[in-house]
Amino acid sequence: MPESIVELENVTFTYPDGTVALKNISFFVKKGEVVSVVGENGAGKTTLCYLLSGVIPHIYGGVIKGRVSVAGLEPKNFPMRELSKKVSIVLQDPDSQIFSPTVFMEVAFGPSNLGLSKEEIKKTVKWALEVTGLSGLEDRSPDELSGGQKQRLVLASALAMKSDVLVLDEPTSQLDPVGVREVMATLRELKKRGTTMIITTHQTEEISEIADRIIVLKDGSIQAQGTPEEIFSNVGLMEYSGVKAPDVAILMYKLREEKGVHYIEKIPINEYEAKNILIKLSNDEKIKISGEMEVRPREKGDVIIEVRDVYYEYPGRVKALDSVNLTVYEGDFLGIIGMNGSGKSTLVKAIIGLVRPQRGEILFRGENVSKFTVGELARRIGLILQNPDYQLFTISALEEVLFGLRNIGIKGEEARRRALEILDMVGLKEKADFFPFKLSFGERRLLAAAATLALDPEVVILDEPTTAQDYKGRYLLADLAKDLHSKGKTIIMITHDMDLIARYANRVAVMTDGKIILDEDPHMVFTEIDRLRRAGVMPPQITRLAISMEEHGVPSKIISVEEFLNLIEVIR
Repeated sequence: MPESIVELENVTFTYPDGTVALKNISFFVKKGEVVSVVGENGAGKTTLCYLLSGVIPHIYGGVIKGRVSVAGLEPKNFPMRELSKKVSIVLQDPDSQIFSPTVFMEVAFGPSNLGLSKEEIKKTVKWALEVTGLSGLEDRSPDELSGGQKQRLVLASALAMKSDVLVLDEPTSQLDPVGVREVMATLRELKKRGTTMIITTHQTEEISEIADRIIVLKDGSIQAQGTPEEIFSNVGLMEYSGVKAPDVAILMYKLREEKGVHYIEKIPINEYEAKNILIKLSNDEKIKISGEMEVRPREKGDVIIEVRDVYYEYPGRVKALDSVNLTVYEGDFLGIIGMNGSGKSTLVKAIIGLVRPQRGEILFRGENVSKFTVGELARRIGLILQNPDYQLFTISALEEVLFGLRNIGIKGEEARRRALEILDMVGLKEKADFFPFKLSFGERRLLAAAATLALDPEVVILDEPTTAQDYKGRYLLADLAKDLHSKGKTIIMITHDMDLIARYANRVAVMTDGKIILDEDPHMVFTEIDRLRRAGVMPPQITRLAISMEEHGVPSKIISVEEFLNLIEVIR
């Protein structure tokens, strides 16, 4: 049996403000083992990463009780320069760790500080770039890399230190589907090479293919440990811990617990196992899967936004929009999906007047948006950015909302009344006097939404509402948008989260290479596997299961667990 390379015994950590982030944590990691830590935001995952890497207590202070040992060292007793030879950390935001002008220099920085010879440094950099799939990009500026490439560059820099342990904190949370697959492929390669890794993540489906063991954290305490199959199949535990169980696990759990099919002994976590179980149940005449998925065309409202043959090119001949046509109707809940660089954000910037098309035109209620100032458009089309910190700048949550109201002529007690109503709507009324940056990230997103919604725009655009959010947090803004949609607002949502699209959108536009290649009801879009693959997009797991069972009478247009469940008849 390999000896433990990471050991935590009865560890409790308290921040200077009194917050107890970890409570009596104990676990061991063997050399070459891949352990994933899951849990909702605030569970203690990042604190654990900081503790293992020495960021705590050398950068962030606090009180540590218990024993922490990494590769034979107790991090609190050694300086960071010594710890970096034993453990490397990769943060969720690659831009916060990249600072060199070229890819080669970024990866070479760490080994250079170890006093290695020039030849040894070159050899180490070459190896790290090969492992992470970045060979050939040595002279490229990191600014020219995609999100997935940047995250792999940070991984390469960590690997170049030849540390014994690699700690990764949410390494895919800010990536598009292509970037996620790139990083996961790199992690699989590292696992083959025997790298010891501790990875925090919300990506349960992807990490189940890599991790040897899963640790579930909630409120700083360990709730459970086990294999991916043992943990992710426990739907009740996942729900309690604020972690998303795989769609197929939820389907089979509900089939057993709600429909009484007690022949299911083992809950599967991937579509292949789920398919085999369903086929066996059907062949044994325990269940019958039948029915059609009727997708009725939605009645269209009046045209509110028209994008006509729009072309836009950034300096350096980077084509962002290539003859794009799109019509948005009143009452749409439109999802726009596609990989990074497909043109999604540029399209939205053009709609709200932040960039002017070089060809074509964009109309709002029949008028060219070029006739409006950005401020005038903001009253009609509200944008809630991916990063709320770009939108917040005043001294309190209340002032953030009041700022916009005053700019549209609403002042005094009326402005205060409306501002408090908006804060109440997003659940922040009790924190009206808080300094915005004292709020959590999720709360800051809601505050940015409140400031936008105070202007009462006809169209609300959400840019990546799930970024850096856990299972529960990912629905905060989307549920708010759903409520606004029910009250007559038109919603446009840019996202990489296919489950979110399936749950909320009544229409999906798929973009790639500056073009819209699909624009349909999500039930139709998610069956277009080849065209989605071209756009770097994968349908939800439940849809992939349905498509794989089409020859057994399952409609391929299923996009939710509930839809699949409704087609299963239990034979008594």
